[in-house]
Amino acid sequence: MAYEFSGLVDDLRPSAEALLSAAQAAGMNPVVTSTYRSESSQLKLYNAYLAGRSLYPAAPPGHSAHGYGWAFDMVVQGEGAQQACGEFWESMGGTWGGRFNDPIHFELPGASAYLKSMLG
Repeated sequence: MAYEFSGLVDDLRPSAEALLSAAQAAGMNPVVTSTYRSESSQLKLYNAYLAGRSLYPAAPPGHSAHGYGWAFDMVVQGEGAQQACGEFWESMGGTWGGRFNDPIHFELPGASAYLKSMLG
């Protein structure tokens, strides 16, 4: 299954495509659920998270790497598959959200840490 990564910055797009291809080749049936998010989209996710209606954390608008095209979310199938994808992503130099309770989150190295340091 192809996915449109055009909302991602140029530095992230090739790596995202490589991870997706590797997961497909491994039979993990990857599904990319999110790439770039508008502020209104991020606000909906953040409000759902605050209300306890989300399995995964969501940052407020302006504080998410998704809002800058620096991140994408991808779900894979198979026991241990999400962990394997995360570890592969890290071996490629990326930052994986599984280290902070968001295993479907993949981003440019240090994107969330950078935003946290800049925005508090």
